Amino acid sequence: MKQLTAILIITILAFQACKPSAGKQPEETATINDSAVRGKILDTYKGDFGNAPIYITLNYLNHQHIAGYNVHKGLRRNLHGELKKDNNNWIVTLSEPGDHPFDGKFVITFDSAFNAGKGTWTPLNTNTLKEKSFDIQRNSGYGQQAAIAAGTPTFDAFFMDEKFYKSDFAFKSDGSCLLQLYEQVNDSTLADQLLRIRGTYERTSDSTVKISWEKNTHFKEPNIEGKLSMHHEEDGSEYITGLTFEDLRFVTGP
Repeated sequence: MKQLTAILIITILAFQACKPSAGKQPEETATINDSAVRGKILDTYKGDFGNAPIYITLNYLNHQHIAGYNVHKGLRRNLHGELKKDNNNWIVTLSEPGDHPFDGKFVITFDSAFNAGKGTWTPLNTNTLKEKSFDIQRNSGYGQQAAIAAGTPTFDAFFMDEKFYKSDFAFKSDGSCLLQLYEQVNDSTLADQLLRIRGTYERTSDSTVKISWEKNTHFKEPNIEGKLSMHHEEDGSEYITGLTFEDLRFVTGP
């Protein structure tokens, strides 16, 4: 009897030892939840998407779930999807909401540091749209001077039109921009109606910015180049003081 009892006790202990701990997470999920991974991936990334820049901002990560938004030619779409580990790379799958004719699904393979990646976009509407492939890279640097010092293609800035101080042009570090324009009727008169024209942009040189517009009634070309006016300090720092493109001139506002 004693021998049978001992055997039962040993069996029960062995069974308990083999049971997984309730608080232990799968290896992949634990890796994704690592604070180092979270600190690396949550950022804004830039790619060339159909001859116009696209910016993908990732701002939420919980376990394998990831979310953010993208901006392309002024159109902003929310994103949600999953993050998975693939050997030394990371694969991010992101879906747009699906209620816009240009919505689709992104699959991006990042390097281990999330500095660069290769992606594809597959449209939901395959009758009129085609799949696109693109390269993507990190686009850090927030605030005008920080972005300029880091050499990133985006910055935060606000401009007012130089002549009337009624139109304004706002640039954001996520790659989006918004022009609120009162068209000039003659030398001293502006139109009553305000035009709101959205776009994306990138700084292509120290003094040049390329803007890609959404479809609008004011600009004939989908892409234009603007000239940035820079002020240089004695300590070597610099900041933007103005912007000129076509017949429009802007100065930095408040």
